[in-house]
Amino acid sequence: SPTQARDLESLVPRGRGFCLMQNDTAAAPKTFLQRRDNPVVSYVKGKIAAAENNPESKMLPFDGYFEMGCFADSTPEELWVKSPKNEAVTPKQCFNFCRDRPEARFFGLTEGRVCYCVPYPTLSGGNGGSEQCTAVCSGDNTQFCGGMVKSSIYEMHRCGDVTEAAEKDKKQIEALVEKWMFFTSRWEYVVSALTAEGKKIDVADIRQRVFGLASELEAKLSDTKAKVADLNEKLGPLDVALGAFSPEAATSEMMRAVEDAQAEAALFVAALEESAEDLRNFWDQHNLDGSMAFRSIDSKALADDLSHLSTDVNFMPKKVIEAIGCDGVPANGCDDFPDKLTYFVVGKKHLASLFQVYNPAKPIDGRPKLASAAEWKVWASKECHQMCIMTPGCVGGNAIGSSAGEMYAFTCNLKESVEVVALSKNGEASDLMTGFLFGSYYSLHQKDIKYRVADIVISADGSEQPALAPEGPPSNSPPGGEGGPPSKPPPGGEGGPPSKPPPGGEGGPPSKSSPGGEGGPYR
Repeated sequence: SPTQARDLESLVPRGRGFCLMQNDTAAAPKTFLQRRDNPVVSYVKGKIAAAENNPESKMLPFDGYFEMGCFADSTPEELWVKSPKNEAVTPKQCFNFCRDRPEARFFGLTEGRVCYCVPYPTLSGGNGGSEQCTAVCSGDNTQFCGGMVKSSIYEMHRCGDVTEAAEKDKKQIEALVEKWMFFTSRWEYVVSALTAEGKKIDVADIRQRVFGLASELEAKLSDTKAKVADLNEKLGPLDVALGAFSPEAATSEMMRAVEDAQAEAALFVAALEESAEDLRNFWDQHNLDGSMAFRSIDSKALADDLSHLSTDVNFMPKKVIEAIGCDGVPANGCDDFPDKLTYFVVGKKHLASLFQVYNPAKPIDGRPKLASAAEWKVWASKECHQMCIMTPGCVGGNAIGSSAGEMYAFTCNLKESVEVVALSKNGEASDLMTGFLFGSYYSLHQKDIKYRVADIVISADGSEQPALAPEGPPSNSPPGGEGGPPSKPPPGGEGGPPSKPPPGGEGGPPSKSSPGGEGGPYR
């Protein structure tokens, strides 16, 4: 009736939920009544799928719906097409039941357990208002399905973009899988390098800390890799559903197969993103490149002179040099020291552990192209040394890594205090195992620093005593030793700069090269 028409015009929002493909040129009906009286041709991938005013045409099932509101529907029940009584009712269940019913363009939910389809509801005998549609859905107790008198009324629409959205999701999932397969495989080189080097280190506390760092990174990598594999498996069903979908002969089953595969893949995307965020945060916290960028350290410039290591390498008092049988020039590794001299600094106050991966075949932007693994070892140790110079409170550190794989990887461990210098005899040509100690700190604390070779502890005066037991990680060290969270927030990282800039501005503190004068260190 005219009165009912006016009521419907006022009840139904104009244009809400109506979809029109980009290649449609016809004017779209905007209201409930206009859509009833002026059927629209639906386009799918540029082709006419069906004409609503042609009963002989096979209709493309609806692919979406929206809630109009809570109304009294006086449509006679004999005109309802009800879903089976044994089905658990939800709005989505009712939509799937009604989406391809002939002539049905709306569905209603009432009493929490009844789903019905109608061409057009007869909305009369009461005002709208969701407060009277409070019957809990029998299939989902978090949603309402009408009331004992009123119905929750939904209009179905046909956007024709089921496969378009699924194809877009598929491409995004493929990109996400590829991205994290790349990062996890790259970062595994750090785990491999630290694990291999840890086995060669005969200094118990350093070895323990290197293993702890590798173990923590490996656990996070393993979790993310598993999530990547799970998500990659979900691409298969989505591929199958998209391959079976025919726009010209689409059925609701085809649409549901695409939508279900798309929804399941979305759950695994969320799981991967959560795991990857944890891994990424850990990497950013320990990322040497990001920290150097924040400190404005020019990585390429450090490769200008690779003829020698930094000047803060292998500080030892003269009597310690004599006690270990060095040739008097420990800076070059003690030529007559048995095997290879490896100099590690051990301290209770740990600033940060930072990682880096270097691809000798194709260095990333900002890194030098190095001619050999030997050059990489010098350059990497200089990076670690420069990072310590630019980090407030740093007095020394260790660079530990390997050039044995396709990519070279190492960790730079920065110290705020040094109580022990551990002298190791192990090492191979592919190894990067070197420590450094700033001369200014050494000059102030050389009498208190102990030097340990195997089971012998040597004091600055040259006196020796047996080490009763290998030193474990300091009692106030973070869990996992150097691999655990640093006692202070680590500098920089790809995730952004520290909450406060370092004292002294961008340049950081002045260079801590060794002072001269009487009593200075022998090198």
